[in-house]
Amino acid sequence: MGGIGRREADLERREADLQRREAEVGAREAALAHRMADAREILAAADDRDTTADARDTAADKRETDLDLARMLAPSDEGGYGDDWPERRGAGVDRRLSKDDRTASHDDRIHLTTDPGVDDPDQT
Repeated sequence: MGGIGRREADLERREADLQRREAEVGAREAALAHRMADAREILAAADDRDTTADARDTAADKRETDLDLARMLAPSDEGGYGDDWPERRGAGVDRRLSKDDRTASHDDRIHLTTDPGVDDPDQT
């Protein structure tokens, strides 16, 4: 009877080990699902920033094009030196902000592809 008792104990130990491993796998799958949801949110925010940057660039380009066209079509005696500088500065600021948005969204995407446990060689 000792052999049967040993087999049953062995079977119970293996069953407990299997349940423990299944619980670990379930926990890892839940953590992965959470990280994937976070990654989707980060990517959606990056896409929104890129869309905003594109719209800002388009508006800045249109403003400068309109200024250039107005300057070209204006009578030669109209308009003084530097009259359009505030508008051009505004377009330049919009372009700089667009670049900053694109840089941030690019950095977010890069961060998603790097292993947080490994030191970044660019940071040394």
